[in-house]
Amino acid sequence: MNSAKSSQPNNTETADTVAHLFRHQAGRMTAALSRVFGLEHLELIEDAIQDAMVKALKLWPFRGIPDNPEAWLIRVARNGVIDNLRRDKRTEPLTDIEPESNDAIEVRFADELDEDVLRMMFACCSPRISGDSQVALTLRAIGGFNVREIAAAFLAQDEAIAKLLTRAKQKLRDSELEFPPPAEITERLEPVLKVLYLMFNEGYSTSNGESPVRNDLCFEAIRLAKLLAGHRLTGIPKVHAMLALFMFQTARIGARFDENGDILRLSEQDRGRWDKRMIADGLRHLRSSATGNELSEYHIEAEIASIHSLASDFESTDWKRLIGCYDRLAEYRPSPVVALNRAIARAKVFGYEISLRELEDLRVQLAEYPLFHIALADLKSEAGQIADARESYNRALQLTGNASMYRFLRRKIDES
Repeated sequence: MNSAKSSQPNNTETADTVAHLFRHQAGRMTAALSRVFGLEHLELIEDAIQDAMVKALKLWPFRGIPDNPEAWLIRVARNGVIDNLRRDKRTEPLTDIEPESNDAIEVRFADELDEDVLRMMFACCSPRISGDSQVALTLRAIGGFNVREIAAAFLAQDEAIAKLLTRAKQKLRDSELEFPPPAEITERLEPVLKVLYLMFNEGYSTSNGESPVRNDLCFEAIRLAKLLAGHRLTGIPKVHAMLALFMFQTARIGARFDENGDILRLSEQDRGRWDKRMIADGLRHLRSSATGNELSEYHIEAEIASIHSLASDFESTDWKRLIGCYDRLAEYRPSPVVALNRAIARAKVFGYEISLRELEDLRVQLAEYPLFHIALADLKSEAGQIADARESYNRALQLTGNASMYRFLRRKIDES
């Protein structure tokens, strides 16, 4: 063990540290250990990482937090995997691994993706696993998403996602998946991009918990997207478009909440607090995406985000151009969420009546989606249907698992 820090942490400090490490490092630890032991042992690796976290909770209040807690956790987790494999009499492939050494973890495979997390994402996105399973499994293994968070990303029920994850892990065990050779990297790029997209979205609008945003997920998605953009095989226009989208959105994070962490709408935000350097980086990547003949959904979403980012104030937003963008996005990726955003933009140009009818057509599909009920409430409020608006805010309140969103909705109900 590394030398412990001088002051002894109390249980609360230890719990906060371990929780922070789990949220920020579990994905990287999973990727590093999967590289050593193989993806067929993914479930065992995840269990060992959780056991290491539990040991830290028990030991660190007495021994102190190690100087390098990440190294401590990965060493304990790795030894836990080895112990379990030996108990299962599956030690033959591990005879050259010394339990007290970190060398095996530091050695990298000689392939085209010199990054554990990215390589594991491409491995989980093998064509041997179905599309939704690829994305769900990668979100679980790399993003540390729980079942409810994945279900929210898919607009699905928790039980369906739990079954999907079980099947995907079974497939990993049966298939003995290997990390992909360079020739297969390009064909696996699409699901990898979807994972990064969902990872960023969950970070930008966290569905559960106290914090209104998870900066770690947003910046991890940006970091991985930058690696892809800089890679000779994956640095294609749509990757630059996605990176531009991430940067335009991240530039606004600091202005999306007030000093109490409560949500501020786009019209309420102080645009002087937007990160101008990140917007400039977003424009640079948007220009890099404007090559070749391919127009992807990420290009269109990046253009939408750029329109908001470049408007000097809310009133001068080019809503007509936004409607055109959503029309094209609906052709590329038809979905009830795209239709919802299109209806909101149309309300700015054509008034609330048409958009209210469009939202009613989405009611069944988006019945469990809080932002649908908020949009419906806003338009009903604008139409003077105050009681109906309050009912819709209340429905959104029942569906949200995020404390900041809860306070925002309580305020809207009180004001209506």
